Amino acid sequence: MKLDQYISELLFQYDCVIVPGLGGFVANYKSAAIQIVQNTLHPPSKGLSFNKNLTSNDGLLVNYIAQKEGLNYAISCQKMEEAVSLINRELKLKKKIFLQHVGTLFLDTELRIQFEPAATVNYLLDSYGLPIFSKQPIKRATLEDKITNQFKDRTAPLIASKTGITLPKKWLVAAAITIPLAFFAIWIPTQYNLTGTINTANLNPFKTAIKSVYTPPPTLTNVDETNESTVKEQLALADTNTNFIAISFDATIAPFVVKLKENPTEAEAISTDVVTENHELHYHIVGGCFANKNNAKKLVKQLINDGFNASIIGKRKGLWTVSYNSFATKKEAMAILANAKAHNPKAWILNL
Repeated sequence: MKLDQYISELLFQYDCVIVPGLGGFVANYKSAAIQIVQNTLHPPSKGLSFNKNLTSNDGLLVNYIAQKEGLNYAISCQKMEEAVSLINRELKLKKKIFLQHVGTLFLDTELRIQFEPAATVNYLLDSYGLPIFSKQPIKRATLEDKITNQFKDRTAPLIASKTGITLPKKWLVAAAITIPLAFFAIWIPTQYNLTGTINTANLNPFKTAIKSVYTPPPTLTNVDETNESTVKEQLALADTNTNFIAISFDATIAPFVVKLKENPTEAEAISTDVVTENHELHYHIVGGCFANKNNAKKLVKQLINDGFNASIIGKRKGLWTVSYNSFATKKEAMAILANAKAHNPKAWILNL
């Protein structure tokens, strides 16, 4: 009978499998662990142990054997008892009983049954597919390796020979641009003619420039038309090469006189600081009083733009008084006061 096989199959589904007359195999949850010596990582599993006190028949193993081998319950119990008797005899002879995928049973010096579980099978179904694997140490580069890798691909810089000096390309480009510019900056002013004009044709350094020669303008002799004898004398004494301008006048032709029309003088700006001296208007709606007359003028201009008949009504107690409007009676002033207060809540009526 394959007793070890049946025990192993039941341990996948149950945490305790009792062998009547021998003991019980108990499976307990075991967390993942790292074996430092073997340098391995073990997934979660069921840790097996053996309890010799669990000898009562619970029917689990007997029924499973009857199902697998097609026997009835009584015959299954009989076969299992025969197998257990054989195991006990072997143990008394101090032999080790090996149960495949379960573990090894043996007696210690005190004749007590000891159990060493097998590590070949993981009975935890949640860890199915998770094998035991070895962890490889990470190989870290040493300081010597870092220095070697850093300078491995570098090449030695070129050293200029004593016979010649190698200039950087940037200096060569700068020299190629600066030297022609300096040459033209010195050469171009020497090619200016007296007229001060220059064109692109004159920039050719291999062509001789034709410079202009200054020719003074011809001298004209002033002639006084009022003295005819003086003119004749000057003509007689003058050189034949001297140029003259002949001017003739016809006394019979009346001169054409052009009279310029004078521009009319612009009207003077009307001042806004006219002081109302109409003694019939005694009631004034005051909008403000100012020590500076310019500020009073600004307020008058603003009120006129807003539609009020504003003016400066005079100077009272050292302050220029600005009025929204002036009226002959108090009733008229009271009628317009509401409009003034809508514009300025501090407006008030002054009686002069």
